[in-house]
Amino acid sequence: MQELESHLKVLTKLDLDLAYSSEKLANLHVPLIFLLAQQNDLEAMATVNNYILADFIEKVLVFNFLSSILDSEVRELDNFMDALQAGIIDARQKISSCRHLGKLYSIMEGKLNDSEESLKQSQDQISELKMQSERFQRTVLAFAHENWKTDIAMDLSENAQWANKNAKSNLKMPRQQRHNLWMLEKSLSRELYLEKKLTESRQNEEELRLKLHHTEQVAFHMEEAAEVVWGRFLEAENAAEVLQGISKELLGRLQLIHFNLNGSIQRESELKFKLQASLEELKAKDTALLKLKNVHEENIKKDVELSALREKVVFLEKQLKESELQLKNANSTNESSQEKLGEMERLVESLKENIFTTEVKAESAELKVAELTGTNVELTEEMSFLKGSASNTEKKVGSLEKQLREVEIQLQHAKASSEASQEQQNMLYAAIWDMETLIEDLKSKVSKAENKTESTEEQCVVLSETNSELNAEITVLRNRVEYLESSLDQANNAKFESAEELNTRIKFMMDMAMQLAIERERIQKQVHILIMEKKLLVEKLWNTKKDATECNNEDSENKELPFSKNNFLNATSMKTSTEAVTESLDKSFQVDEPSEEAPECDTDAGASSSASSMVSEPETSREVKARCLSLKYVSIIVFVFSVSAMYLLNQEPFLFDEL
Repeated sequence: MQELESHLKVLTKLDLDLAYSSEKLANLHVPLIFLLAQQNDLEAMATVNNYILADFIEKVLVFNFLSSILDSEVRELDNFMDALQAGIIDARQKISSCRHLGKLYSIMEGKLNDSEESLKQSQDQISELKMQSERFQRTVLAFAHENWKTDIAMDLSENAQWANKNAKSNLKMPRQQRHNLWMLEKSLSRELYLEKKLTESRQNEEELRLKLHHTEQVAFHMEEAAEVVWGRFLEAENAAEVLQGISKELLGRLQLIHFNLNGSIQRESELKFKLQASLEELKAKDTALLKLKNVHEENIKKDVELSALREKVVFLEKQLKESELQLKNANSTNESSQEKLGEMERLVESLKENIFTTEVKAESAELKVAELTGTNVELTEEMSFLKGSASNTEKKVGSLEKQLREVEIQLQHAKASSEASQEQQNMLYAAIWDMETLIEDLKSKVSKAENKTESTEEQCVVLSETNSELNAEITVLRNRVEYLESSLDQANNAKFESAEELNTRIKFMMDMAMQLAIERERIQKQVHILIMEKKLLVEKLWNTKKDATECNNEDSENKELPFSKNNFLNATSMKTSTEAVTESLDKSFQVDEPSEEAPECDTDAGASSSASSMVSEPETSREVKARCLSLKYVSIIVFVFSVSAMYLLNQEPFLFDEL
C-alpha cells in the first residue's frame, strides 16, 4: 500500500508538472507575438530612412531586454522538461515492480504514456521557441552591427517563414488546450479511483494498528532479549578483564625474554671485545713474525756473505753445497710454518663468521619480540574497542526505550512506527550478531596471541640453546687460541735463541776472518820484505861476480869445475826449500788472490833459484822454514774453523724442525 501511494503521488506530481509546463508555454506565446510585432516595426523603421534615432535605439533596447527574458524562460523550461523526462523514467522503473497489481499497473502505465506524449509535444514547442529566440538574438546583433541593413534583408525572409510557422502554431494552440483539458479530466477520474483506494488503505491501517499491538508485545520480548544481551556483555567484559590479565602476564614474560636477550647481547659484545683483543694480539704476533722473518732474511744475507767467503776456500766447496741443501730444507720448514699461520688465519675467519651468524640470529629474535609487542598493542586496542562498543550498546538500548515510548504516543502514525520498530529489531539483531562475532574474533585473536607467545617461548629456548652452543664453541676456540699463542711463544723463543746463537757464531767467524786477514797482511809484508832482500842480494852477487871475473880471468879455467859443482848443489837445495815455501804460500793464499799471486811466486821462485845458485846462507833458509811453519798453523786453524761452521750448519735444520 505504501508503494502504491508513493507511485500515485509521483504520477500526480508528473501530471501537475506537465500542466504547469503547458500553461507556461501558452503564456510564453504572448511575449513571442509581441516580439514578432516589434521586430517587424524595427525592420520597417530600418528600411525607411526618415526615423528618429533615439526612438529606434529605445525600441532596440526594449526588444533586446524582452528577447533575453524570453531566452532565459525557454532555457528554464528546457531544463524543467529534462527533469520531467528523468522523473518519468524513474517512475517507469518504480512501476515495473508493481506488475502483479494488474489493472492498477495498466492504468498507471497508460498515464505514463500520455504524460510522455504531452512531454514530447511540449519539447517540440520549446525547440521552436529556442529557434525563434536565437533569431531574435541575431536581429539584435544585426541592429548593433554596422551592416545591419544587409542583415535585416537576410532576416526578413526568415521572419516571413517564421510568420507562416507562427500562424500554424496559433492554429495548433486550441487543439493543444483541448488535449490538455482531456488529460486533466483523465487525471480527475484517476484521482477519484485513487480516493477509493485510500479508503481501502485506511481499513488496512486499522489492521496495522492491531499488528502494532503485536509489535509492542514483540518489543517487550526484545527488551528481555536486550537484558540477556546485557548479561552477555557483562560476561564479555569479564572475559576482557581475564584477557587483560593474560596479556599482562604475557608482557611480563616478554620483558623477561627481552632482559635475557639484553644479557645475551652484552655477553656477545664482551665476546666480540675479547675476540678483537685476541685479533690484535695475533696482529702483534704477526708483526713479530714479520720482524723475525726480516731478521732471518738478514741472517740469510749474512750467510750469503759467509758463503762468499767460503767459496774462496777451494776444498770446502762440497760442504757449502750441502749447506745450501740444508738452507732449502730450512726454507721448506719456513713455508710449512707459514701454512700453519694461514690455517690460524682461516680459523680466525671462521670465528668471525660464527659471530656474524650469532648476530643475525639475535637480530631475528629482536624482530620477533617487536612483532609480539605489536600484537599486544593490537589486543589492547581491540579491548578498548570492545568497551566502546559496550557503551554504544547501552546508548542504543536507551534510544530503543525512547522509541518505544514514542510508538505509544504516536499511534496515529502506525505505519511509520511499525517500520521504525522493524528497523530497531533489525538493528538489535545486527548489534547482537556483531557482538557475538566480535567476541568470537577476540577469542580467536587471544588464541593466536597464545600461540604466538608459545612460539616465541620456543624460539627463546632455541636461542638459549644456540647461545650455550656458541659459548661452548667460543671456549673451545679460546683454548685453541691459547694453545696456539703458547706454541707461537715457544717458537718465537726458539727462534730468538737460534738467532742469538747464530749472531754469536757469526761474530766469532767474523773475528776469525779479521784475524786471518791481519795474518795474511802480515805474511804479505814479510814476503815483500824477503823479495826486496833477495833483490838486494842478487844485485850484490852480480856486482861481486863482475869483480871476480875482472880480477880472476886467469884462474877461472882451473877453478871452473869445482865452483860449478858447488853451485849446482846449492841451487838444488835452495830450489827444494823455495818450492816448499811457494807450495805453502799457494795453499794459504788461494782464498783471496789465487791467480794474482801465482806469477809472483813463480818470479820469486825464479829469483830465489837464481839467488840460491849464487848464495847459500843459513839464516835465510831458517827464516823461510819458520814462516812456512806459521803458514801451516794458520791453514790448520782455517780448517778447524770451517769444520765447526759446517757442524753448526748441520745443526740448523734440527732447530727449524723444532720451531
